[in-house]
Amino acid sequence: MILVMPMVKAVLKIPNMSCKHCVMRITKAIERVGAKGEVTLEEKKAVVEFDPGKVTLDDIINAIKRYGYEVEIGEGGC
Repeated sequence: MILVMPMVKAVLKIPNMSCKHCVMRITKAIERVGAKGEVTLEEKKAVVEFDPGKVTLDDIINAIKRYGYEVEIGEGGC
């Protein structure tokens, strides 16, 4: 029997994101750890979707922080 873990969604607030370059860097950080993300500059947030069997929310947050961004778990977080 194969168990399939459902994908988890979380909203991350990134208050010091300021330009389109930031959006690209944050998107790249999210994808590098194996997650998917929709990053919006106007709302200064990222909606991430990930398989908790492969990556944790902390992995995603730390990947973004490595680029120098502040990250907070927003409404709709896991």
